[in-house]
Amino acid sequence: MKRIHLLSVEGRAEEYQVLIEAIRAEDRRVGWLDLGGTEVPEALKAASRTGVLRAVGVQDGLTVAVKPRKGGVVMKDLLREYFVGCSVVLVRGGEGMPRLSTAEDDWRVEIPGATPRKLDTASLVAALRRPRPFGA
Repeated sequence: MKRIHLLSVEGRAEEYQVLIEAIRAEDRRVGWLDLGGTEVPEALKAASRTGVLRAVGVQDGLTVAVKPRKGGVVMKDLLREYFVGCSVVLVRGGEGMPRLSTAEDDWRVEIPGATPRKLDTASLVAALRRPRPFGA
């Protein structure tokens, strides 16, 4: 599996639309992972409690899949199952990874133990092309 860059974010996906579009313009995929919880339709929750492998709902261009899980979140498993083909995944509620936030018209990247960096969109996209975009 190719390296997927994980960036911890806060807020809603719309705040990162400019970055998402810039990455997609290079024919690369971007994922969104919400570790802060999400609303799941009650019918899918009920179906998942019956022991099915997955409960899936489809409507107007969206697919929602619910899969019962035991134990804590295993990031490697989530990436392998849901984000294969993505070069970047924005992780809402993620910890221990570079934190991305907006800084006026630019982006601010905070790496644990390092000085925060301020980048414009083009520079951030260029960094995310590299195997180690923010150093070691």
